[in-house]
Amino acid sequence: MDSHHPDIPTLLKDAGLRVTPQREAILTFLMEYDGHATVDEIYKAIHPTFPSMSMSTVYNTVKHFAQVGLVKEITFGDNASRFDINVKPHHHLVCRKCGALIDFYMDKLPSFSLPPEANGFAIEDYHVEVKGICPSCQRASAV
Repeated sequence: MDSHHPDIPTLLKDAGLRVTPQREAILTFLMEYDGHATVDEIYKAIHPTFPSMSMSTVYNTVKHFAQVGLVKEITFGDNASRFDINVKPHHHLVCRKCGALIDFYMDKLPSFSLPPEANGFAIEDYHVEVKGICPSCQRASAV
């Protein structure tokens, strides 16, 4: 076992999932991917090794991973879902030009006022999305 990665079969078993080569490959890809992968990116990376695996199999697998807490699904408006191996509570800076997602952390729930209709609403989770232009895109625009 690579010292940089947890034991993938154990992670799958601990999540209550049957260990299959496809699941192992998808989870390994997500652990090695630098960023927040789309189903299309996962499919393109895994397909050469598993040519009979369909895009819907990849989609269903990562959705299942999200349901059991192995990954976090991130959705932004109408864009494709992205899947993040970092399941710790965190937030994202989103570049409006290139779509880059950059993780950031906050120590406490931000202060805001809920509308009267939400009286008694029990907050279970929250995600802050900050949109702007990343440094790379700013530099490219300055040229």
